[in-house]
Amino acid sequence: MISTDQNIEYDEAMNKFYNSEVFEKLVDKETGLYLESPEYVYDLFKDEMNFGHIIQAEI
Repeated sequence: MISTDQNIEYDEAMNKFYNSEVFEKLVDKETGLYLESPEYVYDLFKDEMNFGHIIQAEI
C-alpha cells in the first residue's frame, strides 16, 4: 500500500515502515496494535507520515 500510494519502490516503502513509530507499536504486544486490521495500521502510518507522529489517542 505504501509503495503504491507514494509511488516509491517496495524496499524504500518497507524501510519507511520499519523505521516508523507505528512499527514500534505494532511489534509491542502491550499496545494490542497487532490485533488491528492492516487498513487501520496503514491509516496510523499515514498519520505519522503526514503529522510527524501518531494522532490516535488509543495507542
